[in-house]
Formats: sequence, structure tokens, C-alpha cells
Amino acid sequence: MIATGQRRRVDVHDDRGSVTVWAISATVACVLIIGLVIDGGTMLRARSGAFALASSAARAGAQELDSASAVQGLTVLDPVAAERAALDYLAAHGATGTVAITDETITVTVTSATSLQLLRLAGAETASFTATSTVNIVKVELP
Repeated sequence: MIATGQRRRVDVHDDRGSVTVWAISATVACVLIIGLVIDGGTMLRARSGAFALASSAARAGAQELDSASAVQGLTVLDPVAAERAALDYLAAHGATGTVAITDETITVTVTSATSLQLLRLAGAETASFTATSTVNIVKVELP
């Protein structure tokens, strides 16, 4: 029994509760690492998809050659048809972007966003990517 006025001795080396702090810290770290793996894969897939979409749209636009020039053996883009073909391709795949055309090149830029799953807990809702692809028009000479 402790008499009033006497102090209770506190052991400075008491380890009670230290495992709880360590376990909570390790659990939070594991959840964040799992979030990075899952959402990192989601971001890589979205980025790769954006580049594939930009490349495909640029190729679709590059197929639109000027008919009058093609008859003469020249490879010249029809700028209106090429832009329309690229934008139609993007629209058909639920994306938007910009198209820039010169005499022999078509450049398509796509911006895409993906929503994150576990990193949302850390405050990151979405990740966005911009992908650009340029296609050069080349005339192939047959031997």
C-alpha cells in the first residue's frame, strides 16, 4: 500500500506499448507500399494506353493522302482529311486530343487521366498523362 505523500517509482525502461506503435507503423507502411504497387501498375497501364492511342490516331491520319498529289506520285497529306481521321479515331476510343499537321508529318497529342485506388487514402485522387506521337509520311520506292 502506498501512503499518501509517497511517490510511486516509475521504471524508465518500461517497454509496454512499444510493440503496438511498431505494428501500427509497419501496417501503414505496408498499405502504402501495396498502394504504390497497385496504383503504380494502373498509372503505367494508363500511360502506355495514352501513347498507343496517340500513335494509332497519328497513323490513322497519316493514311489520308492528297489524291491529286498521289496521282502524280507525290506523298502529300490532305490536312483536313488527316486531322478529321485522327480526331475521329480519338473520339471512337473516348479520348480527346490535338492534331498538328505539316506537309510530311502528323503529330497527335492525347491527355488521359486515371483514377487511383489505394493512394486515394494518401490524398492522390487521379494521375494524368500527356502522350505525343509523330508520324512521318514516307514514299517507298519499289526496286
